[in-house]
Amino acid sequence: MFTSVSTLTPLASRPAAAAAVEVSGLRKQFGDQVVVDDVAFQVRAGTVTGLVGSGKTTVLAMVAGVLPPDEGAVRVFDVDLWEDRQRVIRSVANTPLDGSGPRGDLTAWATLTSAAKGLDPEEVVVRTWDLLTLTGLAEQTMARVSDLTAGMRSRLMLARALLGRPALLVLDEPFRDADEESALTIRLVLERFVAEGGTVVLSGPHPHGLCDEVLELG
Repeated sequence: MFTSVSTLTPLASRPAAAAAVEVSGLRKQFGDQVVVDDVAFQVRAGTVTGLVGSGKTTVLAMVAGVLPPDEGAVRVFDVDLWEDRQRVIRSVANTPLDGSGPRGDLTAWATLTSAAKGLDPEEVVVRTWDLLTLTGLAEQTMARVSDLTAGMRSRLMLARALLGRPALLVLDEPFRDADEESALTIRLVLERFVAEGGTVVLSGPHPHGLCDEVLELG
């Protein structure tokens, strides 16, 4: 049985905005290479949106508040991300776009508890167990990350992203290297998250029928 894990944050409980994410005029250049140029799109709240094409990971990093754009704007739940980043990112989680992958020497349990921010100790224990159960990792609680399969690590990173009860998940290729069981689990978790009011933006291959909309970049 799935445990409810999506209690939306105050930012997401504002009066409904036209979109969960509004991107306009995004541009990002690294050295002489323009990776993202004049990208604009909207993501409806309560949906799963896929990004395909060139520059998608860079766009996701800008939407997640990890990488500032050279030009353009990102609004999340009608708040300008890069003008009020500290407020917005409390409602946003990613898996991961800042290079902070799981440490191989930590257990699955420690990976979640060490990432918990702003939760009291009792809530950390309950929420960690709920999320490991939700992602099908209850039997791997004390297994080291280095001993998990690639699919299990993907599920663990999704569990870590859900720790702070985000309203928006920004996921870079969450199904990459996922075996059939892990892919099914990830899909069910994302569908449950959206059914409870969350919004997902993801890149890379994904199961047919998961995304409400797929946007081509580049």
